[in-house]
Amino acid sequence: MSKHHFAVRKLVAVTALALVVSGCSLWTEQPGVGECAKVVDLSRDKAELTKVDCAAQDATYRLVSIERGVTAPCPGGDYVEEASARNRKTKRKTRECYSLNVRQGDCLQQVGDFDTKLACGTGTRRVTKVVDGRSDRSLCGPDDDTRTYDRPPTTICITK
Repeated sequence: MSKHHFAVRKLVAVTALALVVSGCSLWTEQPGVGECAKVVDLSRDKAELTKVDCAAQDATYRLVSIERGVTAPCPGGDYVEEASARNRKTKRKTRECYSLNVRQGDCLQQVGDFDTKLACGTGTRRVTKVVDGRSDRSLCGPDDDTRTYDRPPTTICITK
């Protein structure tokens, strides 16, 4: 091994260690069930989500369940689904099921199948009602974008 090759490997190792020590990461932290996520990268067809405190303004989604096997369905409802290989040891595929993490009065902007929370204004849609304990589309008006979830039972009404 040449001195140059050794020096490059040492530089890479020191840089990686510095990132870990400083709290920076090259990977986003994935939430666990019950934890929340924000959108950090959004395209029309997919989004990259990272863990964030559920009380944070940009905590748009809550991870409701992780289903084992890519063909395993999410619970009934309008969940945002992400298929991934979370377990690096077994390479077992999983399906992550996210519900909206919103309160009445929050504003959303929709890009493709994904929503992001932001300040209310032109081009946003407002959450007009959140009903915990019931998953029932009839609780919203006919012109609402209604989201229902079976686990936990929730109905969310959003202006179109």
